Amino acid sequence: MKIVKLYEFGGPEVLQIEETKKPVPKENEVVIKVENIALNYSEIQQRKGTYPFPLQLPTTIGQWGVVSGKVIEVGNGVTSISKQVKVMAQIPNGSYAEYVAVPEGLLVPLPDQIDIMIATTLLTQGQSAYHALKTVGNMKKGEIVLIHAGSGGLGNLAIQMAKAFGAKKIIATASSQEKIDYALSIGANVGINYSETGWPEEVLKATNGNGVDLILESVGGDVMEGSIKVLSQFGRLLYIGSSSAKEQAWDRLNLVNILSNKTIIGFNIAHLLSNRPELVREGLEYMFGLMMNNLLKPHIKHVFPFSEVIKAHELIESRKTIGTVILKP
Repeated sequence: MKIVKLYEFGGPEVLQIEETKKPVPKENEVVIKVENIALNYSEIQQRKGTYPFPLQLPTTIGQWGVVSGKVIEVGNGVTSISKQVKVMAQIPNGSYAEYVAVPEGLLVPLPDQIDIMIATTLLTQGQSAYHALKTVGNMKKGEIVLIHAGSGGLGNLAIQMAKAFGAKKIIATASSQEKIDYALSIGANVGINYSETGWPEEVLKATNGNGVDLILESVGGDVMEGSIKVLSQFGRLLYIGSSSAKEQAWDRLNLVNILSNKTIIGFNIAHLLSNRPELVREGLEYMFGLMMNNLLKPHIKHVFPFSEVIKAHELIESRKTIGTVILKP
């Protein structure tokens, strides 16, 4: 089978496709024939060596990556899953592969009504959006929500769920007019280009100077700094990541800006679900329900064959993607 191997940190060109033996399931494991791999910006950081939880090289890339496919082998002790069941799973290490061995406890069987490719967007990006808004962000009906990178894999789902949760106003930021138009088309009330100087003033204008109640911040750098300024009194900012920051802004933050009862919360979906596994079902059942009622439509615009993994990484890093990027073995 084919895998994507990483021997050194660097640009997309360091990704190497290699042949290796298909995994054999250990006790309480199954083997999945992978049909879809949902790519995340965290894997760009893993490849570059800037991920907060660095990989030990050499390795198959894809730490806590998400795949979907069908179970083809079942190990001893497995009781809840049988062959040919379509599933998705979050892989602790090495999701960029044609076949993966996965502990039974990490599998999520998929309802027949849910498309297997679409489902791949839900386990990391969808769960991040749901639990950032509800479990950790404690979003309430009637609040104003600011979602950065609103056209991305996480952002587009967060906009749709914030609408379903009853947000009074959803403000989405993006780096181009095309992305802003897309965010507006799926439920955002206001679209702002965060790459332009003065975007915080635009946010304050859209909130009559009161600021926003809840912010999903996944960009970092100067955007993080501006986000704290537009957070309302008693507002909450969820720091999800730093996809576009060349440097972190923590040492430049004016802490006076949070003295008016503002809260900054660090958010990591893998840690959340590892410590509270019962929350996996809660988030997925909610999203499945929205999808079956046409209230949530995950967006997949870019699909690459396994052989074009370098092109996929180049596109994600160019910041020109909308929705989730899928890699198909």
